[in-house]
Amino acid sequence: MSHKRNRRSRTISPRPASIVLAIALSTAGIPGVTLADANLPISRVTLYTSGVGYFERAGSVDGDSTETLLFPVDQVNDVLKSMVLLDSGGGSIQPVTYAAQDPLQKQLSGFSVDLGDNPSRGALLNRLRGADATVVAGTQTLTGTIVGVETRTINLPNNGGTTTEEMLNVMAQDGLHSLPLAEVGTVSLMDPALNQELREALSVVAHGRDASKRPVKLSFSGNGKRKVMVGYLTPTPLWQTTYRLVLGAKPMMQGWALVQNTSQDDWDNVSLNLVSGRPISFIQDLYTPLYVPRPTVQARVAEGAAPQTYNSNMLAAKDAEADESRQASAPEAMPASPVATGGGFGGAAFYNGPAQKTAARMDALAAVQGSIASTGAKLGTSLFSYNIKIPVSVPRQQSAMIPFVSAAIDAQSVSIYNQGVQSDHPLAGARLKNNTGLHLMGGPLTVFDTGDGGNAYVGDALIDDTEPGQTRLISYAVDLAVDATREDDQAQASRTLIIDRGTLIVTNKEMYKTTYTFKNHADKARTVVVEDPYRGDDYKLVEPAKVDEHTAEYNRFDVDVPAGKSKQLVVKEEHPESTQYGLVDTDLGTIVNFCTYGDITADVKAALQDIIARRQKIADLQKQIDNRNADLNAIAQGQERIRNNMKALDHSSALYKRYVSELNDQETKIDGLHTEVDRLTHERDNAQADLSAHLSKLSAN
Repeated sequence: MSHKRNRRSRTISPRPASIVLAIALSTAGIPGVTLADANLPISRVTLYTSGVGYFERAGSVDGDSTETLLFPVDQVNDVLKSMVLLDSGGGSIQPVTYAAQDPLQKQLSGFSVDLGDNPSRGALLNRLRGADATVVAGTQTLTGTIVGVETRTINLPNNGGTTTEEMLNVMAQDGLHSLPLAEVGTVSLMDPALNQELREALSVVAHGRDASKRPVKLSFSGNGKRKVMVGYLTPTPLWQTTYRLVLGAKPMMQGWALVQNTSQDDWDNVSLNLVSGRPISFIQDLYTPLYVPRPTVQARVAEGAAPQTYNSNMLAAKDAEADESRQASAPEAMPASPVATGGGFGGAAFYNGPAQKTAARMDALAAVQGSIASTGAKLGTSLFSYNIKIPVSVPRQQSAMIPFVSAAIDAQSVSIYNQGVQSDHPLAGARLKNNTGLHLMGGPLTVFDTGDGGNAYVGDALIDDTEPGQTRLISYAVDLAVDATREDDQAQASRTLIIDRGTLIVTNKEMYKTTYTFKNHADKARTVVVEDPYRGDDYKLVEPAKVDEHTAEYNRFDVDVPAGKSKQLVVKEEHPESTQYGLVDTDLGTIVNFCTYGDITADVKAALQDIIARRQKIADLQKQIDNRNADLNAIAQGQERIRNNMKALDHSSALYKRYVSELNDQETKIDGLHTEVDRLTHERDNAQADLSAHLSKLSAN
């Protein structure tokens, strides 16, 4: 069975009606070019909070088809960076072509007739020298070759001076004719190729003048009718959220999404997705051609090369083996991309269906059962999508408020006190728990209260991004029924000394105390959430025993204040700074000084005094050893002097014999000193070993 292949070309414009691009050239006679109505309407819109939107167009094509989209010039870079095309009927995607972004001057310089400098008629005809043309000047029609335009000087009659006149010179069969350019009406070029070249150059000028949009041509090749899709990203306004919170016996939350259709297309029953999060998005200039500057090299005229001979390559055999090995191990060619060969919609890179985890459907309240509801889908770990359940229509250049959540919510009325926000009163607020099953993107929140049978607006609040199951505080008014004060006591310092296995740990503690006092003048009890500044992990909470909530900036404490009563909250925090001292090697005077501290315990003081006595004994033994070694050094120096003197004496002389006697006495003394040093060293080493063993087991506090 054969299929008839049709070639069809359409232009999809962002305007509602067809656009006519025409070049009005009375002399060239260029026909207008009409662009057809859109054949690929917008079917899906996904708006992101990074300033871009994903637009998906879908439709049918028959055989070979070309569709043209028109984009504002400032959107082309995003389109080139993100566009994806799919052909579901087995067709193939052909190259996408788009208008060049070269400067107009550079584009025009590529034509044989240069219009880049906006030439006058005379200058243009000069550039057409040598072209065959039919010239109509007044009642005269002349066919020939354009020679050029010259300027002549003409003497005016009656000594009126001179003037100039441009003359068109044309070489006809009967000779050279000069026609006043002012009388020339029409110049028709005889060469069809040159005529077309001029028209194309003028077309480029027309496109350059219309800098607001650029055509992008999509080509599909295949047989029969089939579905095709094109998706792309373009800049869009940020979509925003706004909420309504109704407090009372049955609190409820209603959320609205504000979207703006600033394009030239109507969104007619489109599938709308709203994605919250902070995806990275950037603009890269892919539209402007890049040219690499190249040096200009002068031509060289060289002598003829002499014949050469070459020796054989000794590595030829090894190189061939290596080439075969590389070819055998090379990976097989990758199969053609589905985008290039055509494929189903399931492979769309930007398809925004439920990606990983579908959140539970919300239970809409009866009051809004007829409104647009949504389900949410997690997109990875950084994005959350609101998938609007019914098609959405937003006319071009219009905005819309779309409800995306309406559900019961856990809400506890509280008052929130932060001295840095309001020093004398807490703020009226609520502690919300997001049990809607949806991620709630941050935005403004209008609060109503139906308590005590009323139904009143009570204030506005802001809420940050809130994940399902997460708890969030909001505040919407000043709670004038509760007075509040805060008093800070100066830091109180204390010190503790403990000994732990040979190490003295000295800890200096600073105690910070803050007293909050609340007076409730209302006839109902209040729960006041106190935000106390968080000083850091090195501060230990002493009172109360634990915090109710903790953030990067505050510790939060819940204080229940009865109606007509006062209540205090005392917050105590301890900031310890510890320094360790080794009791073996720390200077003995420093350890002696620790014993004078008034906050030292008796056990630690007694232990330190014992260590001081032990170390003093070791120091005394070391001093005796040092003294004995000093005596040995003095005797050695005296013996050296005596031996030097004995070298000059007769061995039978009385002085020589006396020196021998002195040396004998000194050797006896040296032996005694060495024995003493050995004994003292042994005693010192034992004392040090005893101290080390004692400290390894010593603990005192």
